[in-house]
Amino acid sequence: MNKKNSVKFISCLLIFSLLLLIPVRGQDDSAVKEPVPAKSSPVRESDITPELQASVDRGLSFLARHQSKTGAWGTHYNVAVTSLAGLAFLAGGNLPGEGKYGDTVKNALNYIMRCTTRSGFITEPGAPASRMHGHGFATWFLAEIYGMSHHSTVVDNEEIRKSLRRAIKIIELSQSREGGWYYEPRSQSDEGSVTVCIVQALRAARNVGITVNKKVIERGVDYLKRSANPDGSFKYSLRGRGNRGSFALTAGGVSSLCLYGMYDLPETKKGFEFMMKFKPGTNKNWSSYPFYSNFYATLATFLAGEEYWAEWFPPLRDRLIKIQSKDGSWSRGGADPPDYDTAFACLIMQIPYQYLPLFQD
Repeated sequence: MNKKNSVKFISCLLIFSLLLLIPVRGQDDSAVKEPVPAKSSPVRESDITPELQASVDRGLSFLARHQSKTGAWGTHYNVAVTSLAGLAFLAGGNLPGEGKYGDTVKNALNYIMRCTTRSGFITEPGAPASRMHGHGFATWFLAEIYGMSHHSTVVDNEEIRKSLRRAIKIIELSQSREGGWYYEPRSQSDEGSVTVCIVQALRAARNVGITVNKKVIERGVDYLKRSANPDGSFKYSLRGRGNRGSFALTAGGVSSLCLYGMYDLPETKKGFEFMMKFKPGTNKNWSSYPFYSNFYATLATFLAGEEYWAEWFPPLRDRLIKIQSKDGSWSRGGADPPDYDTAFACLIMQIPYQYLPLFQD
Protein backbone atom coordinates (compact mmCIF):
# COMPACT_ATOMS: atom_id res chain seq x y z
CA MET A 1 0.00 0.00 0.00
CA ASN A 2 1.52 3.35 -1.07
CA LYS A 3 1.64 6.39 1.19
CA LYS A 4 -1.40 8.07 -0.42
CA ASN A 5 -3.60 4.97 -0.05
CA SER A 6 -2.33 4.46 3.46
CA VAL A 7 -3.49 7.96 4.45
CA LYS A 8 -6.90 7.30 2.88
CA PHE A 9 -7.22 4.02 4.78
CA ILE A 10 -6.35 5.62 8.11
CA SER A 11 -8.79 8.49 7.46
CA CYS A 12 -11.61 6.07 6.66
CA LEU A 13 -10.81 4.05 9.76
CA LEU A 14 -11.00 7.17 11.95
CA ILE A 15 -14.34 8.22 10.43
CA PHE A 16 -15.76 4.71 10.93
CA SER A 17 -14.58 4.71 14.55
CA LEU A 18 -16.29 8.05 15.18
CA LEU A 19 -19.51 6.81 13.63
CA LEU A 20 -19.55 3.95 16.10
CA LEU A 21 -19.76 6.49 18.90
CA ILE A 22 -22.94 8.07 17.53
CA PRO A 23 -26.01 6.50 19.19
CA VAL A 24 -28.27 4.67 16.79
CA ARG A 25 -31.89 5.82 16.78
CA GLY A 26 -33.99 3.46 18.86
CA GLN A 27 -31.17 2.38 21.16
CA ASP A 28 -31.56 2.81 24.90
CA ASP A 29 -29.40 5.95 24.74
CA SER A 30 -31.53 7.72 27.36
CA ALA A 31 -31.03 5.05 29.99
CA VAL A 32 -29.10 5.65 33.16
CA LYS A 33 -25.51 4.54 33.45
CA GLU A 34 -25.32 0.77 33.51
CA PRO A 35 -25.63 -0.28 37.16
CA VAL A 36 -23.08 -2.30 39.01
CA PRO A 37 -23.84 -6.00 38.42
CA ALA A 38 -24.98 -8.26 41.20
CA LYS A 39 -22.26 -9.59 43.42
CA SER A 40 -20.92 -13.02 42.53
CA SER A 41 -23.62 -15.68 42.79
CA PRO A 42 -24.04 -16.84 46.39
CA VAL A 43 -25.79 -20.02 45.24
CA ARG A 44 -24.13 -23.26 46.33
CA GLU A 45 -24.76 -26.73 44.97
CA SER A 46 -26.31 -27.69 48.30
CA ASP A 47 -28.96 -24.96 47.94
CA ILE A 48 -30.71 -26.80 45.09
CA THR A 49 -31.79 -30.04 46.71
CA PRO A 50 -33.92 -32.88 45.28
CA GLU A 51 -36.60 -31.87 47.80
CA LEU A 52 -36.60 -28.32 46.42
CA GLN A 53 -36.95 -29.58 42.85
CA ALA A 54 -39.81 -31.91 43.80
CA SER A 55 -41.55 -29.07 45.64
CA VAL A 56 -41.23 -26.72 42.67
CA ASP A 57 -42.54 -29.43 40.34
CA ARG A 58 -45.63 -29.84 42.51
CA GLY A 59 -46.13 -26.09 42.69
CA LEU A 60 -45.91 -25.59 38.93
CA SER A 61 -48.21 -28.57 38.38
CA PHE A 62 -50.79 -26.97 40.69
CA LEU A 63 -50.60 -23.69 38.78
CA ALA A 64 -50.90 -25.43 35.40
CA ARG A 65 -54.03 -27.29 36.56
CA HIS A 66 -55.64 -24.09 37.80
CA GLN A 67 -55.09 -21.92 34.74
CA SER A 68 -58.44 -20.87 33.30
CA LYS A 69 -59.47 -21.37 29.68
CA THR A 70 -58.72 -17.69 29.09
CA GLY A 71 -55.09 -18.22 30.12
CA ALA A 72 -55.55 -16.32 33.38
CA TRP A 73 -55.18 -17.11 37.06
CA GLY A 74 -56.87 -15.62 40.07
CA THR A 75 -60.38 -14.70 41.14
CA HIS A 76 -59.53 -10.99 41.17
CA TYR A 77 -56.48 -8.94 40.18
CA ASN A 78 -56.13 -11.36 37.28
CA VAL A 79 -53.40 -9.41 35.44
CA ALA A 80 -51.18 -9.34 38.52
CA VAL A 81 -51.68 -13.00 39.43
CA THR A 82 -51.38 -14.19 35.82
CA SER A 83 -48.13 -12.26 35.36
CA LEU A 84 -46.65 -13.71 38.56
CA ALA A 85 -47.73 -17.24 37.63
CA GLY A 86 -46.30 -16.80 34.14
CA LEU A 87 -43.03 -15.59 35.66
CA ALA A 88 -42.94 -18.69 37.87
CA PHE A 89 -42.99 -20.88 34.77
CA LEU A 90 -40.35 -18.77 33.03
CA ALA A 91 -38.18 -19.09 36.15
CA GLY A 92 -38.34 -22.87 35.64
CA GLY A 93 -36.99 -22.60 32.10
CA ASN A 94 -40.32 -22.76 30.26
CA LEU A 95 -40.94 -20.44 27.32
CA PRO A 96 -43.99 -19.84 25.13
CA GLY A 97 -44.42 -23.06 23.19
CA GLU A 98 -41.22 -24.55 24.63
CA GLY A 99 -40.67 -26.80 27.62
CA LYS A 100 -43.03 -28.92 29.68
CA TYR A 101 -45.31 -25.96 30.31
CA GLY A 102 -44.78 -24.16 26.99
CA ASP A 103 -48.50 -24.02 26.20
CA THR A 104 -49.25 -22.75 29.71
CA VAL A 105 -46.84 -19.83 29.26
CA LYS A 106 -48.13 -19.11 25.76
CA ASN A 107 -51.72 -18.94 27.02
CA ALA A 108 -50.68 -16.63 29.85
CA LEU A 109 -48.88 -14.37 27.37
CA ASN A 110 -51.93 -14.27 25.10
CA TYR A 111 -54.11 -13.25 28.05
CA ILE A 112 -51.76 -10.41 29.05
CA MET A 113 -51.55 -9.21 25.45
CA ARG A 114 -55.37 -9.17 25.24
CA CYS A 115 -55.43 -7.07 28.41
CA THR A 116 -53.09 -4.49 26.89
CA THR A 117 -55.17 -1.45 25.96
CA ARG A 118 -54.45 0.94 23.10
CA SER A 119 -52.89 3.38 25.53
CA GLY A 120 -50.50 0.70 26.73
CA PHE A 121 -52.08 0.22 30.14
CA ILE A 122 -52.33 -3.46 31.01
CA THR A 123 -55.49 -4.20 32.96
CA GLU A 124 -58.35 -6.66 32.94
CA PRO A 125 -61.93 -5.49 32.27
CA GLY A 126 -63.65 -4.50 35.50
CA ALA A 127 -60.48 -4.62 37.59
CA PRO A 128 -61.44 -3.72 41.18
CA ALA A 129 -58.52 -1.54 42.26
CA SER A 130 -54.73 -1.30 42.56
CA ARG A 131 -54.31 -1.68 38.82
CA MET A 132 -50.76 -0.29 38.72
CA HIS A 133 -49.56 -3.32 40.68
CA GLY A 134 -50.87 -5.50 37.87
CA HIS A 135 -49.41 -3.22 35.21
CA GLY A 136 -45.99 -3.41 36.87
CA PHE A 137 -45.98 -7.19 37.16
CA ALA A 138 -47.26 -7.53 33.58
CA THR A 139 -44.50 -5.23 32.30
CA TRP A 140 -41.93 -7.36 34.11
CA PHE A 141 -43.47 -10.54 32.61
CA LEU A 142 -43.42 -9.15 29.06
CA ALA A 143 -39.85 -7.93 29.48
CA GLU A 144 -38.63 -11.36 30.58
CA ILE A 145 -40.45 -13.10 27.74
CA TYR A 146 -39.05 -10.61 25.25
CA GLY A 147 -35.54 -11.18 26.54
CA MET A 148 -35.78 -14.96 26.77
CA SER A 149 -37.70 -15.55 23.51
CA HIS A 150 -36.03 -12.98 21.32
CA HIS A 151 -35.38 -15.45 18.49
CA SER A 152 -38.53 -17.52 18.97
CA THR A 153 -40.82 -18.24 16.04
CA VAL A 154 -43.69 -19.04 18.41
CA VAL A 155 -44.33 -15.49 19.63
CA ASP A 156 -44.55 -12.16 17.83
CA ASN A 157 -41.57 -10.41 19.38
CA GLU A 158 -42.26 -7.18 17.53
CA GLU A 159 -45.74 -6.97 19.06
CA ILE A 160 -44.32 -7.70 22.51
CA ARG A 161 -41.75 -4.95 22.02
CA LYS A 162 -44.45 -2.47 21.00
CA SER A 163 -46.57 -3.43 24.02
CA LEU A 164 -43.55 -3.03 26.29
CA ARG A 165 -42.75 0.42 24.97
CA ARG A 166 -46.36 1.54 25.43
CA ALA A 167 -46.41 0.03 28.94
CA ILE A 168 -43.24 1.96 29.82
CA LYS A 169 -44.80 5.16 28.46
CA ILE A 170 -47.77 4.76 30.82
CA ILE A 171 -45.34 4.31 33.70
CA GLU A 172 -43.43 7.44 32.73
CA LEU A 173 -46.64 9.48 32.50
CA SER A 174 -47.90 8.17 35.86
CA GLN A 175 -44.94 9.12 38.05
CA SER A 176 -45.95 11.43 40.89
CA ARG A 177 -44.25 14.72 41.79
CA GLU A 178 -42.46 12.86 44.60
CA GLY A 179 -41.11 10.31 42.12
CA GLY A 180 -43.27 7.34 43.09
CA TRP A 181 -46.37 5.62 41.75
CA TYR A 182 -49.83 4.89 43.14
CA TYR A 183 -52.57 2.29 42.75
CA GLU A 184 -54.00 3.94 39.63
CA PRO A 185 -52.24 5.48 36.63
CA ARG A 186 -51.70 9.23 36.37
CA SER A 187 -52.31 9.82 40.04
CA GLN A 188 -50.37 12.40 42.03
CA SER A 189 -50.32 10.14 45.06
CA ASP A 190 -47.66 7.52 45.69
CA GLU A 191 -47.19 4.29 47.65
CA GLY A 192 -44.15 2.19 48.43
CA SER A 193 -45.19 -1.27 47.23
CA VAL A 194 -46.43 0.06 43.87
CA THR A 195 -43.23 2.05 43.44
CA VAL A 196 -41.12 -1.06 44.13
CA CYS A 197 -43.11 -3.02 41.55
CA ILE A 198 -42.68 -0.31 38.91
CA VAL A 199 -38.98 0.33 39.55
CA GLN A 200 -38.38 -3.41 39.20
CA ALA A 201 -40.33 -3.50 35.92
CA LEU A 202 -38.24 -0.62 34.57
CA ARG A 203 -35.06 -2.52 35.42
CA ALA A 204 -36.34 -5.64 33.65
CA ALA A 205 -37.26 -3.59 30.57
CA ARG A 206 -33.83 -1.96 30.47
CA ASN A 207 -32.23 -5.39 30.72
CA VAL A 208 -33.71 -6.29 27.33
CA GLY A 209 -32.94 -2.99 25.60
CA ILE A 210 -36.24 -1.15 25.95
CA THR A 211 -35.72 2.61 26.18
CA VAL A 212 -36.55 4.06 29.60
CA ASN A 213 -36.30 7.74 30.43
CA LYS A 214 -33.22 8.28 32.58
CA LYS A 215 -34.88 10.84 34.83
CA VAL A 216 -37.85 8.57 35.54
CA ILE A 217 -35.55 5.86 36.91
CA GLU A 218 -33.46 8.33 38.86
CA ARG A 219 -36.52 9.88 40.48
CA GLY A 220 -38.00 6.45 41.26
CA VAL A 221 -34.80 5.28 42.93
CA ASP A 222 -34.52 8.57 44.80
CA TYR A 223 -38.09 8.08 46.04
CA LEU A 224 -37.08 4.74 47.55
CA LYS A 225 -33.98 6.23 49.17
CA ARG A 226 -36.09 9.00 50.73
CA SER A 227 -38.55 6.37 51.95
CA ALA A 228 -35.95 4.95 54.32
CA ASN A 229 -36.63 5.59 58.00
CA PRO A 230 -33.85 6.17 60.57
CA ASP A 231 -34.34 2.61 61.89
CA GLY A 232 -33.66 1.15 58.42
CA SER A 233 -37.27 0.34 57.55
CA PHE A 234 -39.00 1.76 54.47
CA LYS A 235 -42.19 3.76 54.87
CA TYR A 236 -45.55 3.38 53.18
CA SER A 237 -45.61 6.76 51.46
CA LEU A 238 -43.80 10.08 51.24
CA ARG A 239 -47.05 12.01 51.24
CA GLY A 240 -47.71 11.76 54.97
CA ARG A 241 -49.90 8.67 55.05
CA GLY A 242 -47.89 6.39 57.24
CA ASN A 243 -44.25 6.78 58.11
CA ARG A 244 -44.01 3.50 59.98
CA GLY A 245 -42.04 0.91 58.07
CA SER A 246 -42.70 -2.79 57.60
CA PHE A 247 -40.85 -5.97 56.66
CA ALA A 248 -42.67 -6.11 53.31
CA LEU A 249 -41.92 -2.53 52.29
CA THR A 250 -38.32 -2.78 53.47
CA ALA A 251 -37.68 -6.01 51.56
CA GLY A 252 -39.12 -4.42 48.43
CA GLY A 253 -37.11 -1.23 48.84
CA VAL A 254 -33.81 -2.99 49.58
CA SER A 255 -34.18 -5.44 46.68
CA SER A 256 -34.94 -2.57 44.28
CA LEU A 257 -31.85 -0.63 45.32
CA CYS A 258 -29.78 -3.81 44.90
CA LEU A 259 -31.20 -4.30 41.40
CA TYR A 260 -29.53 -1.01 40.48
CA GLY A 261 -26.24 -2.03 42.10
CA MET A 262 -26.66 0.27 45.11
CA TYR A 263 -25.37 -2.18 47.72
CA ASP A 264 -23.24 0.29 49.63
CA LEU A 265 -25.78 3.05 50.18
CA PRO A 266 -26.51 3.82 53.85
CA GLU A 267 -30.21 3.20 53.09
CA THR A 268 -29.43 -0.25 51.71
CA LYS A 269 -27.12 -1.26 54.54
CA LYS A 270 -29.52 -0.09 57.27
CA GLY A 271 -32.37 -1.70 55.33
CA PHE A 272 -30.59 -5.04 55.47
CA GLU A 273 -30.06 -4.63 59.22
CA PHE A 274 -33.79 -4.05 59.69
CA MET A 275 -34.78 -6.82 57.28
CA MET A 276 -32.57 -9.43 58.93
CA LYS A 277 -34.59 -9.05 62.13
CA PHE A 278 -37.30 -10.91 60.16
CA LYS A 279 -35.13 -13.69 58.79
CA PRO A 280 -36.60 -17.20 58.52
CA GLY A 281 -36.84 -18.91 61.85
CA THR A 282 -38.00 -15.82 63.70
CA ASN A 283 -41.60 -15.35 64.79
CA LYS A 284 -41.75 -12.10 62.83
CA ASN A 285 -40.91 -13.65 59.45
CA TRP A 286 -44.31 -15.17 58.73
CA SER A 287 -46.42 -12.09 59.41
CA SER A 288 -48.63 -10.22 56.95
CA TYR A 289 -48.00 -10.85 53.24
CA PRO A 290 -45.38 -13.55 53.95
CA PHE A 291 -44.95 -14.79 50.37
CA TYR A 292 -44.68 -11.30 48.93
CA SER A 293 -42.29 -10.18 51.68
CA ASN A 294 -40.08 -13.24 51.48
CA PHE A 295 -39.83 -13.07 47.71
CA TYR A 296 -38.38 -9.58 47.79
CA ALA A 297 -36.19 -10.37 50.79
CA THR A 298 -34.81 -13.49 49.08
CA LEU A 299 -34.12 -11.53 45.90
CA ALA A 300 -32.30 -8.88 47.95
CA THR A 301 -30.13 -11.45 49.72
CA PHE A 302 -29.34 -13.16 46.41
CA LEU A 303 -28.24 -9.90 44.83
CA ALA A 304 -26.20 -8.86 47.87
CA GLY A 305 -24.18 -12.07 48.08
CA GLU A 306 -23.15 -14.84 50.44
CA GLU A 307 -23.23 -12.77 53.63
CA TYR A 308 -27.03 -12.63 53.69
CA TRP A 309 -28.01 -15.50 51.36
CA ALA A 310 -26.63 -18.26 53.59
CA GLU A 311 -28.72 -17.02 56.51
CA TRP A 312 -31.86 -16.49 54.48
CA PHE A 313 -32.42 -19.00 51.71
CA PRO A 314 -31.81 -22.47 53.22
CA PRO A 315 -34.12 -22.05 56.23
CA LEU A 316 -36.81 -20.38 54.09
CA ARG A 317 -36.54 -23.12 51.44
CA ASP A 318 -36.97 -25.80 54.10
CA ARG A 319 -39.97 -24.04 55.60
CA LEU A 320 -41.68 -23.66 52.24
CA ILE A 321 -41.19 -27.36 51.52
CA LYS A 322 -42.62 -28.24 54.92
CA ILE A 323 -45.79 -26.10 54.65
CA GLN A 324 -46.65 -26.95 51.03
CA SER A 325 -50.11 -28.47 50.68
CA LYS A 326 -50.63 -31.96 49.30
CA ASP A 327 -52.11 -30.53 46.10
CA GLY A 328 -48.88 -28.60 45.47
CA SER A 329 -50.14 -25.17 46.48
CA TRP A 330 -49.15 -22.69 49.14
CA SER A 331 -51.63 -20.43 50.87
CA ARG A 332 -51.65 -18.18 53.89
CA GLY A 333 -55.44 -18.00 53.79
CA GLY A 334 -57.34 -14.74 53.75
CA ALA A 335 -58.25 -12.77 50.64
CA ASP A 336 -55.33 -13.77 48.45
CA PRO A 337 -55.99 -16.87 46.31
CA PRO A 338 -53.62 -19.89 46.44
CA ASP A 339 -52.54 -19.04 42.86
CA TYR A 340 -50.95 -15.81 44.10
CA ASP A 341 -49.13 -17.37 47.04
CA THR A 342 -48.04 -20.38 44.99
CA ALA A 343 -46.62 -18.18 42.23
CA PHE A 344 -44.52 -16.24 44.73
CA ALA A 345 -43.39 -19.43 46.48
CA CYS A 346 -42.26 -20.96 43.18
CA LEU A 347 -40.40 -17.76 42.29
CA ILE A 348 -38.61 -17.82 45.66
CA MET A 349 -37.57 -21.44 45.25
CA GLN A 350 -36.33 -20.91 41.68
CA ILE A 351 -34.14 -17.84 42.24
CA PRO A 352 -31.08 -20.18 42.52
CA TYR A 353 -31.78 -21.52 39.01
CA GLN A 354 -31.07 -18.04 37.60
CA TYR A 355 -33.11 -18.62 34.43
CA LEU A 356 -34.90 -15.27 34.63
CA PRO A 357 -32.68 -12.39 33.44
CA LEU A 358 -33.64 -10.45 36.57
CA PHE A 359 -32.23 -13.32 38.67
CA GLN A 360 -28.92 -13.43 36.84
CA ASP A 361 -25.77 -11.82 38.17
